[in-house]
Amino acid sequence: MRAPTKRSSMVGGLSSLWLQPVVLFAIVAFCALVSFALNWRQIDANMHAVARERGAALFRLLELTRDWNARHGGVYVPVTPATLPNPYLDHPRRDVVTHEGQPLTMINPAYMTRQIAEIAQLAEGVQLHITSLKPIRPANAADAWEANALRGFEAGLAEVTEFIPGVAPVHRYMAPLKVTEACLKCHSQQGYEVGQIRGGVSVIMPAAELLAIRDADRIRSIAFHLLMFCVAAALLHLLVRRTRGYLLALEHLTLEQEQVIADRTRDLSQANSILERQLEDSETAATVFENAAEAIVVTDEKGNFIQVNPAFSQMSGYPPEEVLGRPVGILKSDRHPADFYAQMWRLLIRDSRWQGEVWNQRKNGEVFIVWLSISCVASSGQPRRYVATLTDITRSKQLEEELRHRAYHDPLTDLPNRALFSDRLRVAISQAQRHGRRFALCFIDLDGFKPVNDRYGHAAGDELLVECARRLRACMRAADTIARLGGDEFAAILIDVGSRREVEEVATRIVADLARPFALDAGAVSISCSIGIALFPEHGADAEVLQHSADAALYAVKESSRNAFRICPEGGRGVSA
Repeated sequence: MRAPTKRSSMVGGLSSLWLQPVVLFAIVAFCALVSFALNWRQIDANMHAVARERGAALFRLLELTRDWNARHGGVYVPVTPATLPNPYLDHPRRDVVTHEGQPLTMINPAYMTRQIAEIAQLAEGVQLHITSLKPIRPANAADAWEANALRGFEAGLAEVTEFIPGVAPVHRYMAPLKVTEACLKCHSQQGYEVGQIRGGVSVIMPAAELLAIRDADRIRSIAFHLLMFCVAAALLHLLVRRTRGYLLALEHLTLEQEQVIADRTRDLSQANSILERQLEDSETAATVFENAAEAIVVTDEKGNFIQVNPAFSQMSGYPPEEVLGRPVGILKSDRHPADFYAQMWRLLIRDSRWQGEVWNQRKNGEVFIVWLSISCVASSGQPRRYVATLTDITRSKQLEEELRHRAYHDPLTDLPNRALFSDRLRVAISQAQRHGRRFALCFIDLDGFKPVNDRYGHAAGDELLVECARRLRACMRAADTIARLGGDEFAAILIDVGSRREVEEVATRIVADLARPFALDAGAVSISCSIGIALFPEHGADAEVLQHSADAALYAVKESSRNAFRICPEGGRGVSA
């Protein structure tokens, strides 16, 4: 039988863990870049929206002024160099003279618009232009941009806003003027009807001020995203350094385990080769079979036991007389689905050999894991047989699992550490979003721990932390998570909470339990705790916002009464309970 082929793949799988920091850094950089691009785009959109609102306000003011003028049939003003009679106004009473001899001329809506435009240009630099595709006054003819906008209004556009760059950048805004009953007094001869578009008002606004605001916003955006990227990169760097030792130990153990398996498998393969070659020599085969250190079994084509060696009986707890003639399925545990065994037999029939890790069950019900190597032996004129060797690797797997546990649990309290807590928070958010559920995030800080630690020593402090962890566990449901983040800081995730009252009851129980005296070896001590609580999704839809809300609530408790809890509302100010 051939040596195992999984060693290189498992080592390669562990080695690939070193690529994860690089991937995380790349993800952080990509997210920062995407956020920056979206923010940059939003800044431009905000500038465009402000320009549109300013243009729309000016247009609406002009529209109301023109409507007022039209409803009153025009207004009369004294004839001055600035208000000469309008040669384009066809009205029988365009010019009149008062009883005092003061000549007056009628100002229609269009004339009034031009007067307002001149005042606006002198005061604010804003240019207003009333125009039409069929102007009465040549000066009201539309330029190319205005003509294109007017055609768009006829096609259904409500307004047009555009930024025009250049030496003197401007924002242009234009909206349509529609015919009203009052307008027909002057424009009925042009064939217009009520509701038709007879022109528009173009607004040209200097863009320098808005551009300055936009550039300042862009600079702030660049600084903010650079700072956030640096902070995230620093946190990732610290996380990588902390887990480096655990990964090295785990990889070293895996390499040793794989080497042992490879050596054992090589030895067993050589033994199986000898067994296959000398199977006809029953005396020699029996000697090898009976004295092999590893468990060896022989089965028929249907998978029934034909022969087992003493090592098998010692490993499984079954004496030969209890297994011979019975199927190998008596060793099955509930760790593998039926498809696993079906696939194993398909490969065994196809390749005449198979090897891999299998969870089996001893006679006493104890589950153990073996490295199983099976070869098909087919001699001329003899029925097909399967020879299998089993190596118990349970201890190695237990050591590997122990190292994994140490990597993600606090060594003092055996609670989940910060890394495992962050992962469970991410899972809680994902499940809550998928199923529409609520959960609570609690930050718990011990009050008065440092004086106890300073007075009675670190041993007493450690004993106090262990007892606090025990009490916190007792306050939680089995499905909830309680973790130690470091020092005297703990955190909890209360999943599937039905109401705020349910969260308040748990928090009240925690505050009361931790306020009870602790009987330490060094003497009786009393402490309290402060709890900040954030609810999903009311106080945040992602981990960062939730943790910020819970931390803000905790800070409010610490700054006020302590020995209490607070739930942070949407406004960000905690409510004491």
